[in-house]
Amino acid sequence: MAFSALSSTGARWTTSLMGGGLLVAVMAPASADPLEERMPPGMLIEMVDPTLCSPPPEEMSDAEIIAMLDSDDPQMAPPIVGAWERQDERWRVYGQGWFNDSSSGLVVGTMLMLRSEGDELQYLCMVLSPHAETAMVEGEAALVGPDVETIDGDTFMAMGILGERREGLGEVLADAGSVHFEQAAEDTLEWRLTFDGRLTGIDEQPQEGTEISLRLEGELSRDSSMRVVDWGRDDLVDASAPSVSEEELAEVKALFMEDMRLEVEPVVTPDNNDIVQRTVYRYDYDTFASLSDDSGWRSTREHFFYQDGDRLRPFQRPSSDTDLSAFFGGLLDPGFVLDEATADDFRELLMTLTGEDFFEEEDVKLDNIINFRPDEWIFFTGTFFDHYKAFVVYTDDDGHPDKVLYRLKQQPTS
Repeated sequence: MAFSALSSTGARWTTSLMGGGLLVAVMAPASADPLEERMPPGMLIEMVDPTLCSPPPEEMSDAEIIAMLDSDDPQMAPPIVGAWERQDERWRVYGQGWFNDSSSGLVVGTMLMLRSEGDELQYLCMVLSPHAETAMVEGEAALVGPDVETIDGDTFMAMGILGERREGLGEVLADAGSVHFEQAAEDTLEWRLTFDGRLTGIDEQPQEGTEISLRLEGELSRDSSMRVVDWGRDDLVDASAPSVSEEELAEVKALFMEDMRLEVEPVVTPDNNDIVQRTVYRYDYDTFASLSDDSGWRSTREHFFYQDGDRLRPFQRPSSDTDLSAFFGGLLDPGFVLDEATADDFRELLMTLTGEDFFEEEDVKLDNIINFRPDEWIFFTGTFFDHYKAFVVYTDDDGHPDKVLYRLKQQPTS
């Protein structure tokens, strides 16, 4: 599939929608009684690679995705294909997969698209991790679920999450199966997988027809950022990471802190700005002060944070669609009302935090601030190719901001 078209530079589908719906599955407790004590699939996925589960971006319709799947262009061909069966229904499978290996074996992560005969789409994110100290990186191994403690021979534990774009449907657990790996190139594995398992509920929701099967074959690409989690170890450590003593780590941390230079100054305070309830600080730092030029060590990009009790909350400059509600929820004064009288001041706050110069209205024939609906304000910041970048603020009935989003492709009207 046009995994070149749907993927980002890091070989991941462009926009992670897990936060919108599938993350419910990631963090939900397991409901299957015999597996009450097991780790949920989402936790394992987070340990192996928190960026793994990323269905296609919301602005890409199902019809567009299906058209790409049906394309005759060889560049659009998926590196992994297969079949998914459940309740006498057979779904075609398309997807991508990644692996990383170490002296303790290899780990595999996949992001798969399931397509029914009626062109319904679902998504399956799955991880295979070494089980019972399996160290193989090539050959044949058995597949098991998280409730299996021991088994003879090389074994991988397999778990995943099934969902739609904005809704988690269930946790996928292996009962039995096998997987075969063959080194095709330094950074490529050929693999075949046979997987019989079950679908368990999320948030104690019952599941009908829980028996499932999955068959896959194709290529896996190396991703050196994935962590090899050895399921057979009590601490589930990253088996690919070298081990050092606590004393050595403490010594390195102490030297690191001593060689760091930090400069902090307040830029927005409740005394000079009616919008905020906490002081916003700008900070710059030089990681290795001993190697710095005293005449100009400060970085060219500013960073901001505020203190919230015993925590410091940094502002992460957005580079993609981002929900910033948590940051602004703790920063804004509870009595602040976003209206025509305060919109310009709020825009100034956004400009301070982002360091961006908002475009001039006459350059793009568009107002910087748009308020078509009483509960929605759009603060445009510039252009992104043929689209507009913007902050979108949603308010409650009294005009208090309760949701702040950053969007790379914002239309003049929503």
